[in-house]
Amino acid sequence: MLKYLLICTTIVGFFGSNVSAQETAKKAGRGDPETAMVNQFLKQLEPAGLSQETTTKIKENFTKTVKEVMAKRKAVNLTPQMLKDRAEASKKAREDGKKPKEVRELALAAMKANEEQKKVLVETEEMLTKTRIEIGKMLTEEQMGQLPKQFQASLKEAPGKKNPKS
Repeated sequence: MLKYLLICTTIVGFFGSNVSAQETAKKAGRGDPETAMVNQFLKQLEPAGLSQETTTKIKENFTKTVKEVMAKRKAVNLTPQMLKDRAEASKKAREDGKKPKEVRELALAAMKANEEQKKVLVETEEMLTKTRIEIGKMLTEEQMGQLPKQFQASLKEAPGKKNPKS
């Protein structure tokens, strides 16, 4: 009987600690949006095999910009759901073969944002673009070559644009 009780207690303890560990991991993954955005960006840079020093510089630079971006978006109540609606509308418009200008217009309309929110969105996207370009300049040609083509493009100035707005 004592053996049976000991086995049951061990099993309950094992499963209880397992569930607790899973909940902790889920909570850690949900962290604040700023950290998630920075970590996602750094994860995309992993194939480049950056040194610890370069990674630290990039993280500091991108974190600073992300904090400013999130603060501005929060100030005008630009919600994650609005951004999600915009992304979905943009994806659908591209799949339907719309031109880039039409895609932007449809995506902004899907957000149901006011003029102030739209203005802040454009401004913050320009801030992120400028920071990505600065980070791209920190990388060597070899490091850039290790990254996916689409991500490489986001780290370079668009053809025809020599100076993104500040």
